[in-house]
Amino acid sequence: ACNRPLKLSLSTTSCTSLAPAKPKLSWSTRWVAWQPLCASAAAHVSGGPHRAAAMSMHTTEEWAQHASLNMTQARTAQFQAHKQMDTSKRAHDSTVCNNLSMYDTLHSSMNQKVKNSYRLIEKLQKRADSIESSLQKTNASLAMLEKALRDKDVPLQLCVWRLEQREKRPLREQVRDAVEVALEDEKSTLIETQRRLSDAIKRTKAMINELKSHLDEVRNDVEQKMQALSVDEMCLRSTERSMHAVVERTPPPNSARSGRSPNSLKLSRHQVALQESSKNEVVRQQEAERLNRQCANCEENSKALREDSSKLTQRCEAMVVDAEAKSEKRMQERIQENQSMRRRLEGELRETMGKIDHTKNTMSETRYQIKALEEPIELTSSCASWRKQRATREHITDPVSTTLQEHRMTVLAHQQELLGHHQSEKSHLKELQDRRERLKEDLRDKTASLHIDLNCLTHEAMRLNGKPTTSLSEQKLSRAMKVDRAFVPGAVASAR
Repeated sequence: ACNRPLKLSLSTTSCTSLAPAKPKLSWSTRWVAWQPLCASAAAHVSGGPHRAAAMSMHTTEEWAQHASLNMTQARTAQFQAHKQMDTSKRAHDSTVCNNLSMYDTLHSSMNQKVKNSYRLIEKLQKRADSIESSLQKTNASLAMLEKALRDKDVPLQLCVWRLEQREKRPLREQVRDAVEVALEDEKSTLIETQRRLSDAIKRTKAMINELKSHLDEVRNDVEQKMQALSVDEMCLRSTERSMHAVVERTPPPNSARSGRSPNSLKLSRHQVALQESSKNEVVRQQEAERLNRQCANCEENSKALREDSSKLTQRCEAMVVDAEAKSEKRMQERIQENQSMRRRLEGELRETMGKIDHTKNTMSETRYQIKALEEPIELTSSCASWRKQRATREHITDPVSTTLQEHRMTVLAHQQELLGHHQSEKSHLKELQDRRERLKEDLRDKTASLHIDLNCLTHEAMRLNGKPTTSLSEQKLSRAMKVDRAFVPGAVASAR
């Protein structure tokens, strides 16, 4: 009678082993699951529930394994706790060491900042005194300056007209390119030479105003640095008091006294911040040095202005010729660059349109594959529904049921995956279509910008009825037509 339930349990186990593997359960969970089965089997064999209550489904090996598992887990928890205590202790020591190290670094940094501020203030104060002396000398030479005036209205008119034409470029093409910089430099050169040649007195007044502006800037910088210096000195004193208080409350550990630098352990973490802060301080000093050099250059210019008045005419003429030649060269280079970019855009547009067609074909194939999965899904659902009609004793979870369920889950997973790919394909198609339109817009804008630059290049300056104006050059027009046969002079408004 005692052996017969055991055989029943073994036969049940051998039957269930044919089923797919189940997750491993604990001994307590197994006992709860096996107890009703064993009791029912024993009662069925012996004829009553009293003998089933005397049976036990646990062996001595299982009992010993359960106790060994508990002890192993306890030792693991003890080891982890000990390890955490060591880690926390090291973190405490590292915190104290890093804090004291940062105090030393902060104190050294503040002390150096104060010294730098004193040095910069002294240098800028000397520069302010020198600018005041130059102002007095320039005011004395103001009445002695007289300059001749050259006619610079014609090249200035052409330069301004080109700048106005280039302002009509599409918004996308309104970049500060080399042509714009060269035209602005040419305009500045023309205005500067015209100003100097028309009225030497006004030119001297401008130099005086520039000297005053630099003097105000230097004084303002000195005032701001003195205010910042007072703040830094107050912070330096506060830091010294705070550092002494921290050392008294949390003395450094033995590792810190041994000479080890805890800050080196985290040097890489703070390297970026240290470099940025050091860069800011270097920039601050460089700005002061730049201001000092700029003021020195201004003083030298004022001295040269007083000494080189007789050479001004030839120098201005050379500057105008050089600026005009530079603008012409930059404009031709910009036209070539625009042509190259237009060819690249056209090639990219063709590739994008081809990729759109390929994406559409892929979307069609994906929809076909999604449609093809409907039949296996319907099959698994029908089989599962039919198998529910089996007799009660045969209504078990057998390998067929498991396989049907796995088949259905696999097909559904693939269906969801294909649906996700289909949505991604739609997104990529929309992105490609958007990019195609943007490429077309970009190509139209660059074509309009090219025509504007060609229009600027084909015009030259002349004087008509005593007034400066612009006129179309036939020679330059023939060269422009070789660049783009669709170019029409004066049609920049429609191209925009």
